[in-house]
Amino acid sequence: MPPAPAFDDRFRAELHALLAWCRDIRRFRPDPLPAGTVERLIGLADLAPSVGLSQPRRFVLVNEVARHTAIAHDFAAANAAAFAARAPERATLYARLKLDEAPSHLAVFADPATRQGHGLGRHTIPQTIEYSAVAAVHTL
Repeated sequence: MPPAPAFDDRFRAELHALLAWCRDIRRFRPDPLPAGTVERLIGLADLAPSVGLSQPRRFVLVNEVARHTAIAHDFAAANAAAFAARAPERATLYARLKLDEAPSHLAVFADPATRQGHGLGRHTIPQTIEYSAVAAVHTL
């Protein structure tokens, strides 16, 4: 394991700036990431904490055009259902997501049946499996 970083003032300021900078993505670049980048990022995301070391997150990289189309269709249907009773201006914000422009999609799933880990926390608070997947996405 590498040595712990020095949590000096500069480190804390840079971490604060990074966290303040993070945003949801509304537009996607059409060019693919350099070879190995997605795998490296998944490796970092897998370092995120998980309840009882369960590591319940599962990553699926989707590159096929037919699957991109299916994902965009499912997104459009879910978006329409979620915003059917909401203000139309809010629905159009999410409808503008350009999922079909991205060369790849990375789907992240929480595996409730994972056998990894010690089982600590999962039995008393089952939602921790989902929380562990969310921590990985945030780290990503």
